[in-house]
Amino acid sequence: MARQRGPAPTWRLGPVRLPPGLGSVLFVLLLPFVVLGLVVLAAKLYGLVCFDPAYFTPEYREKYGEPSQVVRVLEQALQAGNERLLAGLQGLRWPRQFPMGDSISFIKLWEHRGRYVTYLYLDMHSYERHEYHLEQVQGRWVVAPEDLRYLLYSGRWRAFFLPAAIAWWVLGLATLALLWLLRRSASLRSRLFGL
Repeated sequence: MARQRGPAPTWRLGPVRLPPGLGSVLFVLLLPFVVLGLVVLAAKLYGLVCFDPAYFTPEYREKYGEPSQVVRVLEQALQAGNERLLAGLQGLRWPRQFPMGDSISFIKLWEHRGRYVTYLYLDMHSYERHEYHLEQVQGRWVVAPEDLRYLLYSGRWRAFFLPAAIAWWVLGLATLALLWLLRRSASLRSRLFGL
């Protein structure tokens, strides 16, 4: 005895009824953009609370009003291992730890990307490169860590988002196509063999 199936489910999008399967396709296509929107929202919310107002007084604005001032003080702080000075250079409520050592030296301006200016430092003993990103915030320059804000505002999110979205779309659409094929073969099998 053949199993009876009800009508194919439909998705409802307000007053519009979507044909079966279209809702799944829309989900697969739109999910990367929803995730990107949530990441942008998270970065913007983090930007509202990450900076410590104590580091944005007129004294700090005058002291670190130009990138060149921050670059030289950063080199001194890294060489001396002065975490308090590094915290002031970052201006963050929760400052990050940076590699320190007396052999770290400023080399050159590396790149300008979005709102960030990147400077290259080199550990002269191990020849390890360290890139430090400077950003102008509230009238002064700060050393910005490579966090969610940096990835968003520097544009580096594109290097991750596009390949991840393409992989998601290929896998999602291939899975939907496979499910469609299995359903079609099951209906064909039931029509041919009465199963």
